Amino acid sequence: MDDKFTKQPQRSLNAALIAVGVGCFIGLSVLYSAIHVVPAGHRGVVKLFGDVQEQPLPEGLHILNPLARVVDFNVRFQSATAEKAEGGTSDLQEVFEDLTLNYEYDPAHAPYVYNNFGDDSDIEAKFIVPALYESFKAVTSQYTAEQLVTQRARVSSDIVQKLQSKLTKYRIIVSDINVQNFHFDEKFADAVRQKVVAGQQRLTAEQNLETAKVATEQRIVEAEGQAKAIAIQAQAIQQQGGAEYVSLEAVKKWDGHLPTQWSGSAIPFVNFSGQK
Repeated sequence: MDDKFTKQPQRSLNAALIAVGVGCFIGLSVLYSAIHVVPAGHRGVVKLFGDVQEQPLPEGLHILNPLARVVDFNVRFQSATAEKAEGGTSDLQEVFEDLTLNYEYDPAHAPYVYNNFGDDSDIEAKFIVPALYESFKAVTSQYTAEQLVTQRARVSSDIVQKLQSKLTKYRIIVSDINVQNFHFDEKFADAVRQKVVAGQQRLTAEQNLETAKVATEQRIVEAEGQAKAIAIQAQAIQQQGGAEYVSLEAVKKWDGHLPTQWSGSAIPFVNFSGQK
């Protein structure tokens, strides 16, 4: 009888301890469910009873309503690839290319994008890649095959602009697009390359011709200068007399040593080596 009454308080204490433990567990579970960490390069999209909150959560730790659900939306730079995109040029040539698009989502509009179009991976497959194919086809149709090869930077810029107009409603910011090499029918590609090479050779020949022309003009100027100098000398000879000019030139060339013999109209030949 006494044991029965002794065990009753013990059971009550155990039940109380169990209740406290369960309560603590439930409290910790609720607290844990209310904490969410948004990873770097993402924005948290908060959903409460199916309703998407307009303001995104920035990176870091957040304490929320335990009933809320958070989707981490990727807003980093991402890449989408369109393999073997096909188009046609204005001169009816088929062209193929593998394209890589670099883009990012506007972080401030992550909830809007998620609510209207889904997760970022869904948007890439459903909207971005198809838009990449369409933009490539639309832009290449405005160029000839030769222009695609010789104006690659301009073609890439046009594709980026076309894509940006298509993807604006998804709040996507297009960074750039990577266009490696346009692929045509092999025979046509060879013909285009040969034409480009011929154009470069023609340009080189024109540059060489211009260089030769300048060199010829320089020689003409030098020759005219020499002719003028000769004319001036001839005029000086006529004015001063030929003998004086010859004497002047002889004096200029004299090395300072007297000759052993000389001849002239006034002085006969004299051999200085035989005189004492």
